[in-house]
Amino acid sequence: MEEIRGSAVSAEAQSICANPQGTAFAGLGTIAQQPYFKAVRRRDLMAAVNTLARDLGLRASGVMVLDALLSCLPCKEPKTGAELPITPLTLLTVYAANETLCFRAKGITERQLRRHLERFEEIGLLARRDSANGKRFPVQRGGKTIGAFGLDLSPLLARSEELLTRAESKRRERDELKGLKACIHKLRARCLALDLDEAAVTFVEGLRNSLRRVGLTRLEATQMLDDLTALLSRHEAPASRQSACVPDQSQRTTETAEQTGTDGQNDRHKEPENSDPKKITAPTVAEVWTDLGTLSMFYPEAPRTAHALRTLLHDFAAMLRIGTETLADALQSHGIIPTLRSLDQLAAKAHEIDRPDGYLRAMLQGTSGKRVGHGQLC
Repeated sequence: MEEIRGSAVSAEAQSICANPQGTAFAGLGTIAQQPYFKAVRRRDLMAAVNTLARDLGLRASGVMVLDALLSCLPCKEPKTGAELPITPLTLLTVYAANETLCFRAKGITERQLRRHLERFEEIGLLARRDSANGKRFPVQRGGKTIGAFGLDLSPLLARSEELLTRAESKRRERDELKGLKACIHKLRARCLALDLDEAAVTFVEGLRNSLRRVGLTRLEATQMLDDLTALLSRHEAPASRQSACVPDQSQRTTETAEQTGTDGQNDRHKEPENSDPKKITAPTVAEVWTDLGTLSMFYPEAPRTAHALRTLLHDFAAMLRIGTETLADALQSHGIIPTLRSLDQLAAKAHEIDRPDGYLRAMLQGTSGKRVGHGQLC
């Protein structure tokens, strides 16, 4: 299908240009010579270039020059002035003068402009269509522009789909890195509160500068997270994870007294054991907390109030890049305990998951027919 569409576009372009290239127009940039590519809006293409500027070896001023070149393409509806997408039938050879390009690029000098244009050629974003005297100008026939000598953006548009895909992947990686950094800061603060040896303290404090590096990768952040997790597992007291589940001593004493006081009384006064199976069998948050290995590592003590639980859930979900709406849907349809278990499983392999929001929905859909009791807070 793509080949058929490409052939159709090429045939239409050939008819538009009507053999414009003779000996007098050698090197002329025409629509017929342009590659086939999917229609793309300038704004989307520039957003992708801006995201990938560092990977492409472009500076901020280089991105501005590329934006200035794209702004010269005829991509506006003549009557309304509405922005139109760039298509293979758009003449991609820019013939604007250097003065115009410098003005649109926020006032850079012509020397800077030439340097950027050379850079675009080196990295495969631009090709030159030079006239005999080096001037840029359009060539018209029958009152219609059929080609131009100037700066051809065909190489950039030929790579537009690749750039858009790479930019989207880059944005997802940045979001994941942001979540990993939040986890690292949390674990780092907990490590500094422990009685560590000098080498461990130096390592933990050094992570602060590492997290500020512009070139920090997801792989490096994942390794930091693993190192901090291992450090905590070696030094943190095991009892701290169980403290939330140990009942209050006064409560235990009261329960014992009540049991002693009812010894010998008639059993018919007791509440039937299975009067409400759901209430009796539903686990409490405190009871399952130690089973939530990753969640309890960030929050050693189980929340004691409903407000504290809500705050914890929203904070942990935000750390994992899970939307408030998704979390609310999970709590409403599956209850507290299943949602906590799902968040804990997701957090254990967060560095492997590109879209945690969708991943959580998929996990919960897998248990949609097996609804468990909502659970109790305490």
